Amino acid sequence: VAWDVRSVPEKIGKYEVLAEVGRGGMGIVYRARDPILERVVALKTISAEVVAEPGMRERFLREARSAARLQHPNIVTVFEFGEVDGAPFIAMEFLEGEDLAVAVERGRLADLDQRLEVVVQLCDGLAYAHRHGVVHRDVKPSNVSVLKGGAIKIVDFGIARLEGGTLATRTGEVLGTPSYMAPEQFAGDPVDHRADQWSVGVILYELLAGHRPFGSRT
Repeated sequence: VAWDVRSVPEKIGKYEVLAEVGRGGMGIVYRARDPILERVVALKTISAEVVAEPGMRERFLREARSAARLQHPNIVTVFEFGEVDGAPFIAMEFLEGEDLAVAVERGRLADLDQRLEVVVQLCDGLAYAHRHGVVHRDVKPSNVSVLKGGAIKIVDFGIARLEGGTLATRTGEVLGTPSYMAPEQFAGDPVDHRADQWSVGVILYELLAGHRPFGSRT
C-alpha cells in the first residue's frame, strides 16, 4: 500500500521518520534518520494515486538511477531506492537550505557576484551530468537548492533522460515547467543537453533582470 498522505508514518523501511518537510504532486518528502549509519536523510515517497498511474513507478526508479550515477558537489547524493509493501521511496542527502527562488526573495543573493556564482555552480553540475549521459529536463529555481554556505545542489531528476534508456511516458507527452522549457520540449520533440542549457539561460536572465524573459500567457 502506498503512503497515506494524511498521516506521518513512524518508520519507512529501516528509516525513522522525524518530520514531513514538503509535499507536491508526486508525493511527500520526509526528514528521517538512518539508525544503522546514524545520519539524517531525506525520504522522497510517491503517493498512492501517482503510483497507480501507468509508468510512474518506472519514472520514480529512473529518478533514483539518474541521480545515483552522478557523484558531484553540485548534485544531490542518492543513497538508496527501496520499496515497502509496494510503495517506493528514495533515500537521499538531506539538504540544509532553501530553493533558489526563496533564497532570492529573502535577499540571500543580494549582489551580482553571488548570483553569477550560483549559475557557475549550476553549469558545473549539469555539465558533469551531461558528460555521464544524463539530461535533467526540468531545470528551474525550485530544483536548485542553495545551502547555508552558498553552495548549490541540483535536485529532482524525476524526468531526466538517461542516454540509451527509454522514457516511461506516452509518446509526445510534454514534460517540464513551461517558463523554463526549451522550444523543442514544448513541441514534444526529442531533447538533449541543450534543453538544460536553455533553462539555465532563463534562470540567468531572471537573476540579472528580476523577471523572466518571456511573459506570454500561452
